[in-house]
Amino acid sequence: MAQKSCWLTFQFVPAGLFKYFSTDPDKLERFTDGQVYLTPPKYFNDPWDFLLRSEPLTEEQINREIPSLPHNDVQEFLTQVNSSDSLAEEAHDQQDGLSGIIGLVCLTERPLDRLMWAHYGESHSGFVAEFWHSDEGKSEAGFQLCASPFGAAVKVDYQGPQALKRDRSNMEATVLTKHLDWQYEQEWRVIEALKNGDPHPTRPGFVMVRFKPANLVRVILGLRVCTNVQVRLKQMLSHKQFEHVRTEQVYMDPGSRELSSRHLSW
Repeated sequence: MAQKSCWLTFQFVPAGLFKYFSTDPDKLERFTDGQVYLTPPKYFNDPWDFLLRSEPLTEEQINREIPSLPHNDVQEFLTQVNSSDSLAEEAHDQQDGLSGIIGLVCLTERPLDRLMWAHYGESHSGFVAEFWHSDEGKSEAGFQLCASPFGAAVKVDYQGPQALKRDRSNMEATVLTKHLDWQYEQEWRVIEALKNGDPHPTRPGFVMVRFKPANLVRVILGLRVCTNVQVRLKQMLSHKQFEHVRTEQVYMDPGSRELSSRHLSW
């Protein structure tokens, strides 16, 4: 995602950019080593993510792209390539192709969301990390954008899927638009080339991106935080380079029964 247009327009800056973590031992170990996964789209929990269904081809496009195709065969060819099965297969091929080239770091504005804690915080047994971000701007396609420790972060729009134009002119919009059902996530995406990441030290084929200790702002433990998670994070944050990091824990407000967080004294 090109950064040359990052700073065209400035707006409201989100309170923070957060990432939820489960109790997965490897992800915990990588985090305490200053790394997070750069995940290819085909491994996302939403199978429609990056499943870019293209617009049907037109007769004009066929004549331009395949001038050698006999005129009498154009309609039959269009029927085949524009069938539901053909367009679906093309979408899966594009998803697989992109997954071999790019990976994502998914962030959110919402560190105290019930569904997020249930889904991504492993039923409140994991934790949330807050990371530094810059002031906000606009991408060329009009999406909110800011700099993060992992690269340019762009805010996802929730209008429902749209077809990918054949000239790929709306590629940014198609990969940054999700169904309204996901709106509660308030997601920001960092899209980076896998070749720019670091190979996982023990898992061939997996790629990591690193963050500096200064880029970590806060760590919030879940209501039911796993003992191992708490111990590992305490060890990590006891080092001098993390002395600036705020530590908190989620609790349920007894009056409103809403989630909140408060300072954690180790």
